[in-house]
Amino acid sequence: MTRRFALAVACVALLAVSAGCLGYVTGGGEVANETLDAEPPREYDFDTDRDAEFDLSADATYTVVYNVSERDPLRLYQDTVYGGDQPLEFRAFRYQYPDGTVVNGSEFRARGGEVDRTPDETWIRLADDMEGGKIAFSGAGSPRRFTMLTYVQGSYAVTLPEGFTTSFPIVGHVSPRGHGVEEVDGRDRITWDSVTSGSIVVQSYRERDLVVFAGILVVAVVVAVAGTAHFRRQLEELRERRMELGLGVYEDEEEGADDDDRKGGPGT
Repeated sequence: MTRRFALAVACVALLAVSAGCLGYVTGGGEVANETLDAEPPREYDFDTDRDAEFDLSADATYTVVYNVSERDPLRLYQDTVYGGDQPLEFRAFRYQYPDGTVVNGSEFRARGGEVDRTPDETWIRLADDMEGGKIAFSGAGSPRRFTMLTYVQGSYAVTLPEGFTTSFPIVGHVSPRGHGVEEVDGRDRITWDSVTSGSIVVQSYRERDLVVFAGILVVAVVVAVAGTAHFRRQLEELRERRMELGLGVYEDEEEGADDDDRKGGPGT
């Protein structure tokens, strides 16, 4: 029985390893044109003066525009819980030429550009006549906690959805430091003049969420106070019950006798 169990475990482990290896071998290739040519959730802001401009939405999607001047190729990846890398998933790819012409993913490829995916990353390579342009795409990302690696160095901006903010330090957080916050069309826009490494992290909340947080805190305090009072009341009832049964008096007498023995007894 033990040998059969060990053999079964070994087979399962072999299948898992084989599946992982097969996935690594077959995980590369081009991103489908249907994915790249998809319609973006909203219009891309190619007029931005930032090297990376993010726009977050309450529906947990983001759009980004990168200035890719003299940054070919571009490696896009994200960390995994296992310590490795995996390709960044995105859709609705667009490229803007310096003269303002915008093409979708399939046109980008037809003109010599490349969007390739390996098991570890996604590569974007520009054609020789594409210097000085910008790329844009969209992906999934919640404004309540948005994290993105620094794929390009330079100035960054993240615009929050309407009604979201990071001003309260306990529930709001922005990294790296040295950022500024401005209001644009009723929305908070977080800016950095220079981001050179690591990642950006923006943890925001709706202003009305503070009422919910305050309510939860009040309920927690009330429950804690009521629980403490109930515990003390139970202790007091137990003490009174012991006294009624004579247990408390007996213990007090013994403690008094021990004290007399330690002092040499009465009349010493």
